Order: sequence, then C-alpha cells, then structure tokens
Amino acid sequence: PTFLLAFGPSVPMLLSFIFIMTIGEAIWQPRFLQYVAETAPEDKMGAYLGVARLPWFLTKMITGLYAGWFLMQYCPEEGALDTGTMWFWHGMIAIATPVLLILATRWMRKGFRG
Repeated sequence: PTFLLAFGPSVPMLLSFIFIMTIGEAIWQPRFLQYVAETAPEDKMGAYLGVARLPWFLTKMITGLYAGWFLMQYCPEEGALDTGTMWFWHGMIAIATPVLLILATRWMRKGFRG
C-alpha cells in the first residue's frame, strides 16, 4: 500500500494507506508468530520467536539509514516538494524483499532439505 502515497499528498490516500496497513498487520503478524511457534521445537520456541522478529527489527534500522536522505532530497526546507517520488522509491525498496524471497524459494528449500 506504500504506492498509494506515490500519487502525491492526499488525505484520502494517507487514510487508505493507514487502514490497509493496519488490517494487514492485524491479520499477518499474529498468524506468522503462531506459525513460528507451532513449527519450533519445544525447547527452542523462544529463540525461534526471537529470530522471527529479526526482519521487523532490521527493517526499522535500515529505513532509519535512508529516511533522512529521502527527506532532504524530496522534502527540502525551501523549494518544491516531491513526496510522490519519495514514496515511490520507498515502495520499491519495500517490495524488494518479497520479490527476492520468491526468487530464492528453490535455493532456500534446497538448503533446508540437506
């Protein structure tokens, strides 16, 4: 839904983004953690759940590294704002992980089998 913000500043688009993200998180996150808990060995459940949260933590760190640069480039103190382009590139970065995971599925499954 990040691409909704690429159309430029708009309150309806912002509210749509917040609504879709909230519903998506409410559905995805509990189910993902349930899956991790169900597949983890009994004695390693805490470690598995901790590692399952690692992508969320890394996302926050990585976003922090480029967010300031994005703001300086696309939302300068003086001059024209280009928030649509900023959100477009943010969306492209966000979509890279699922695309790369889909492309790496065969490699990952082969590694799990042995």
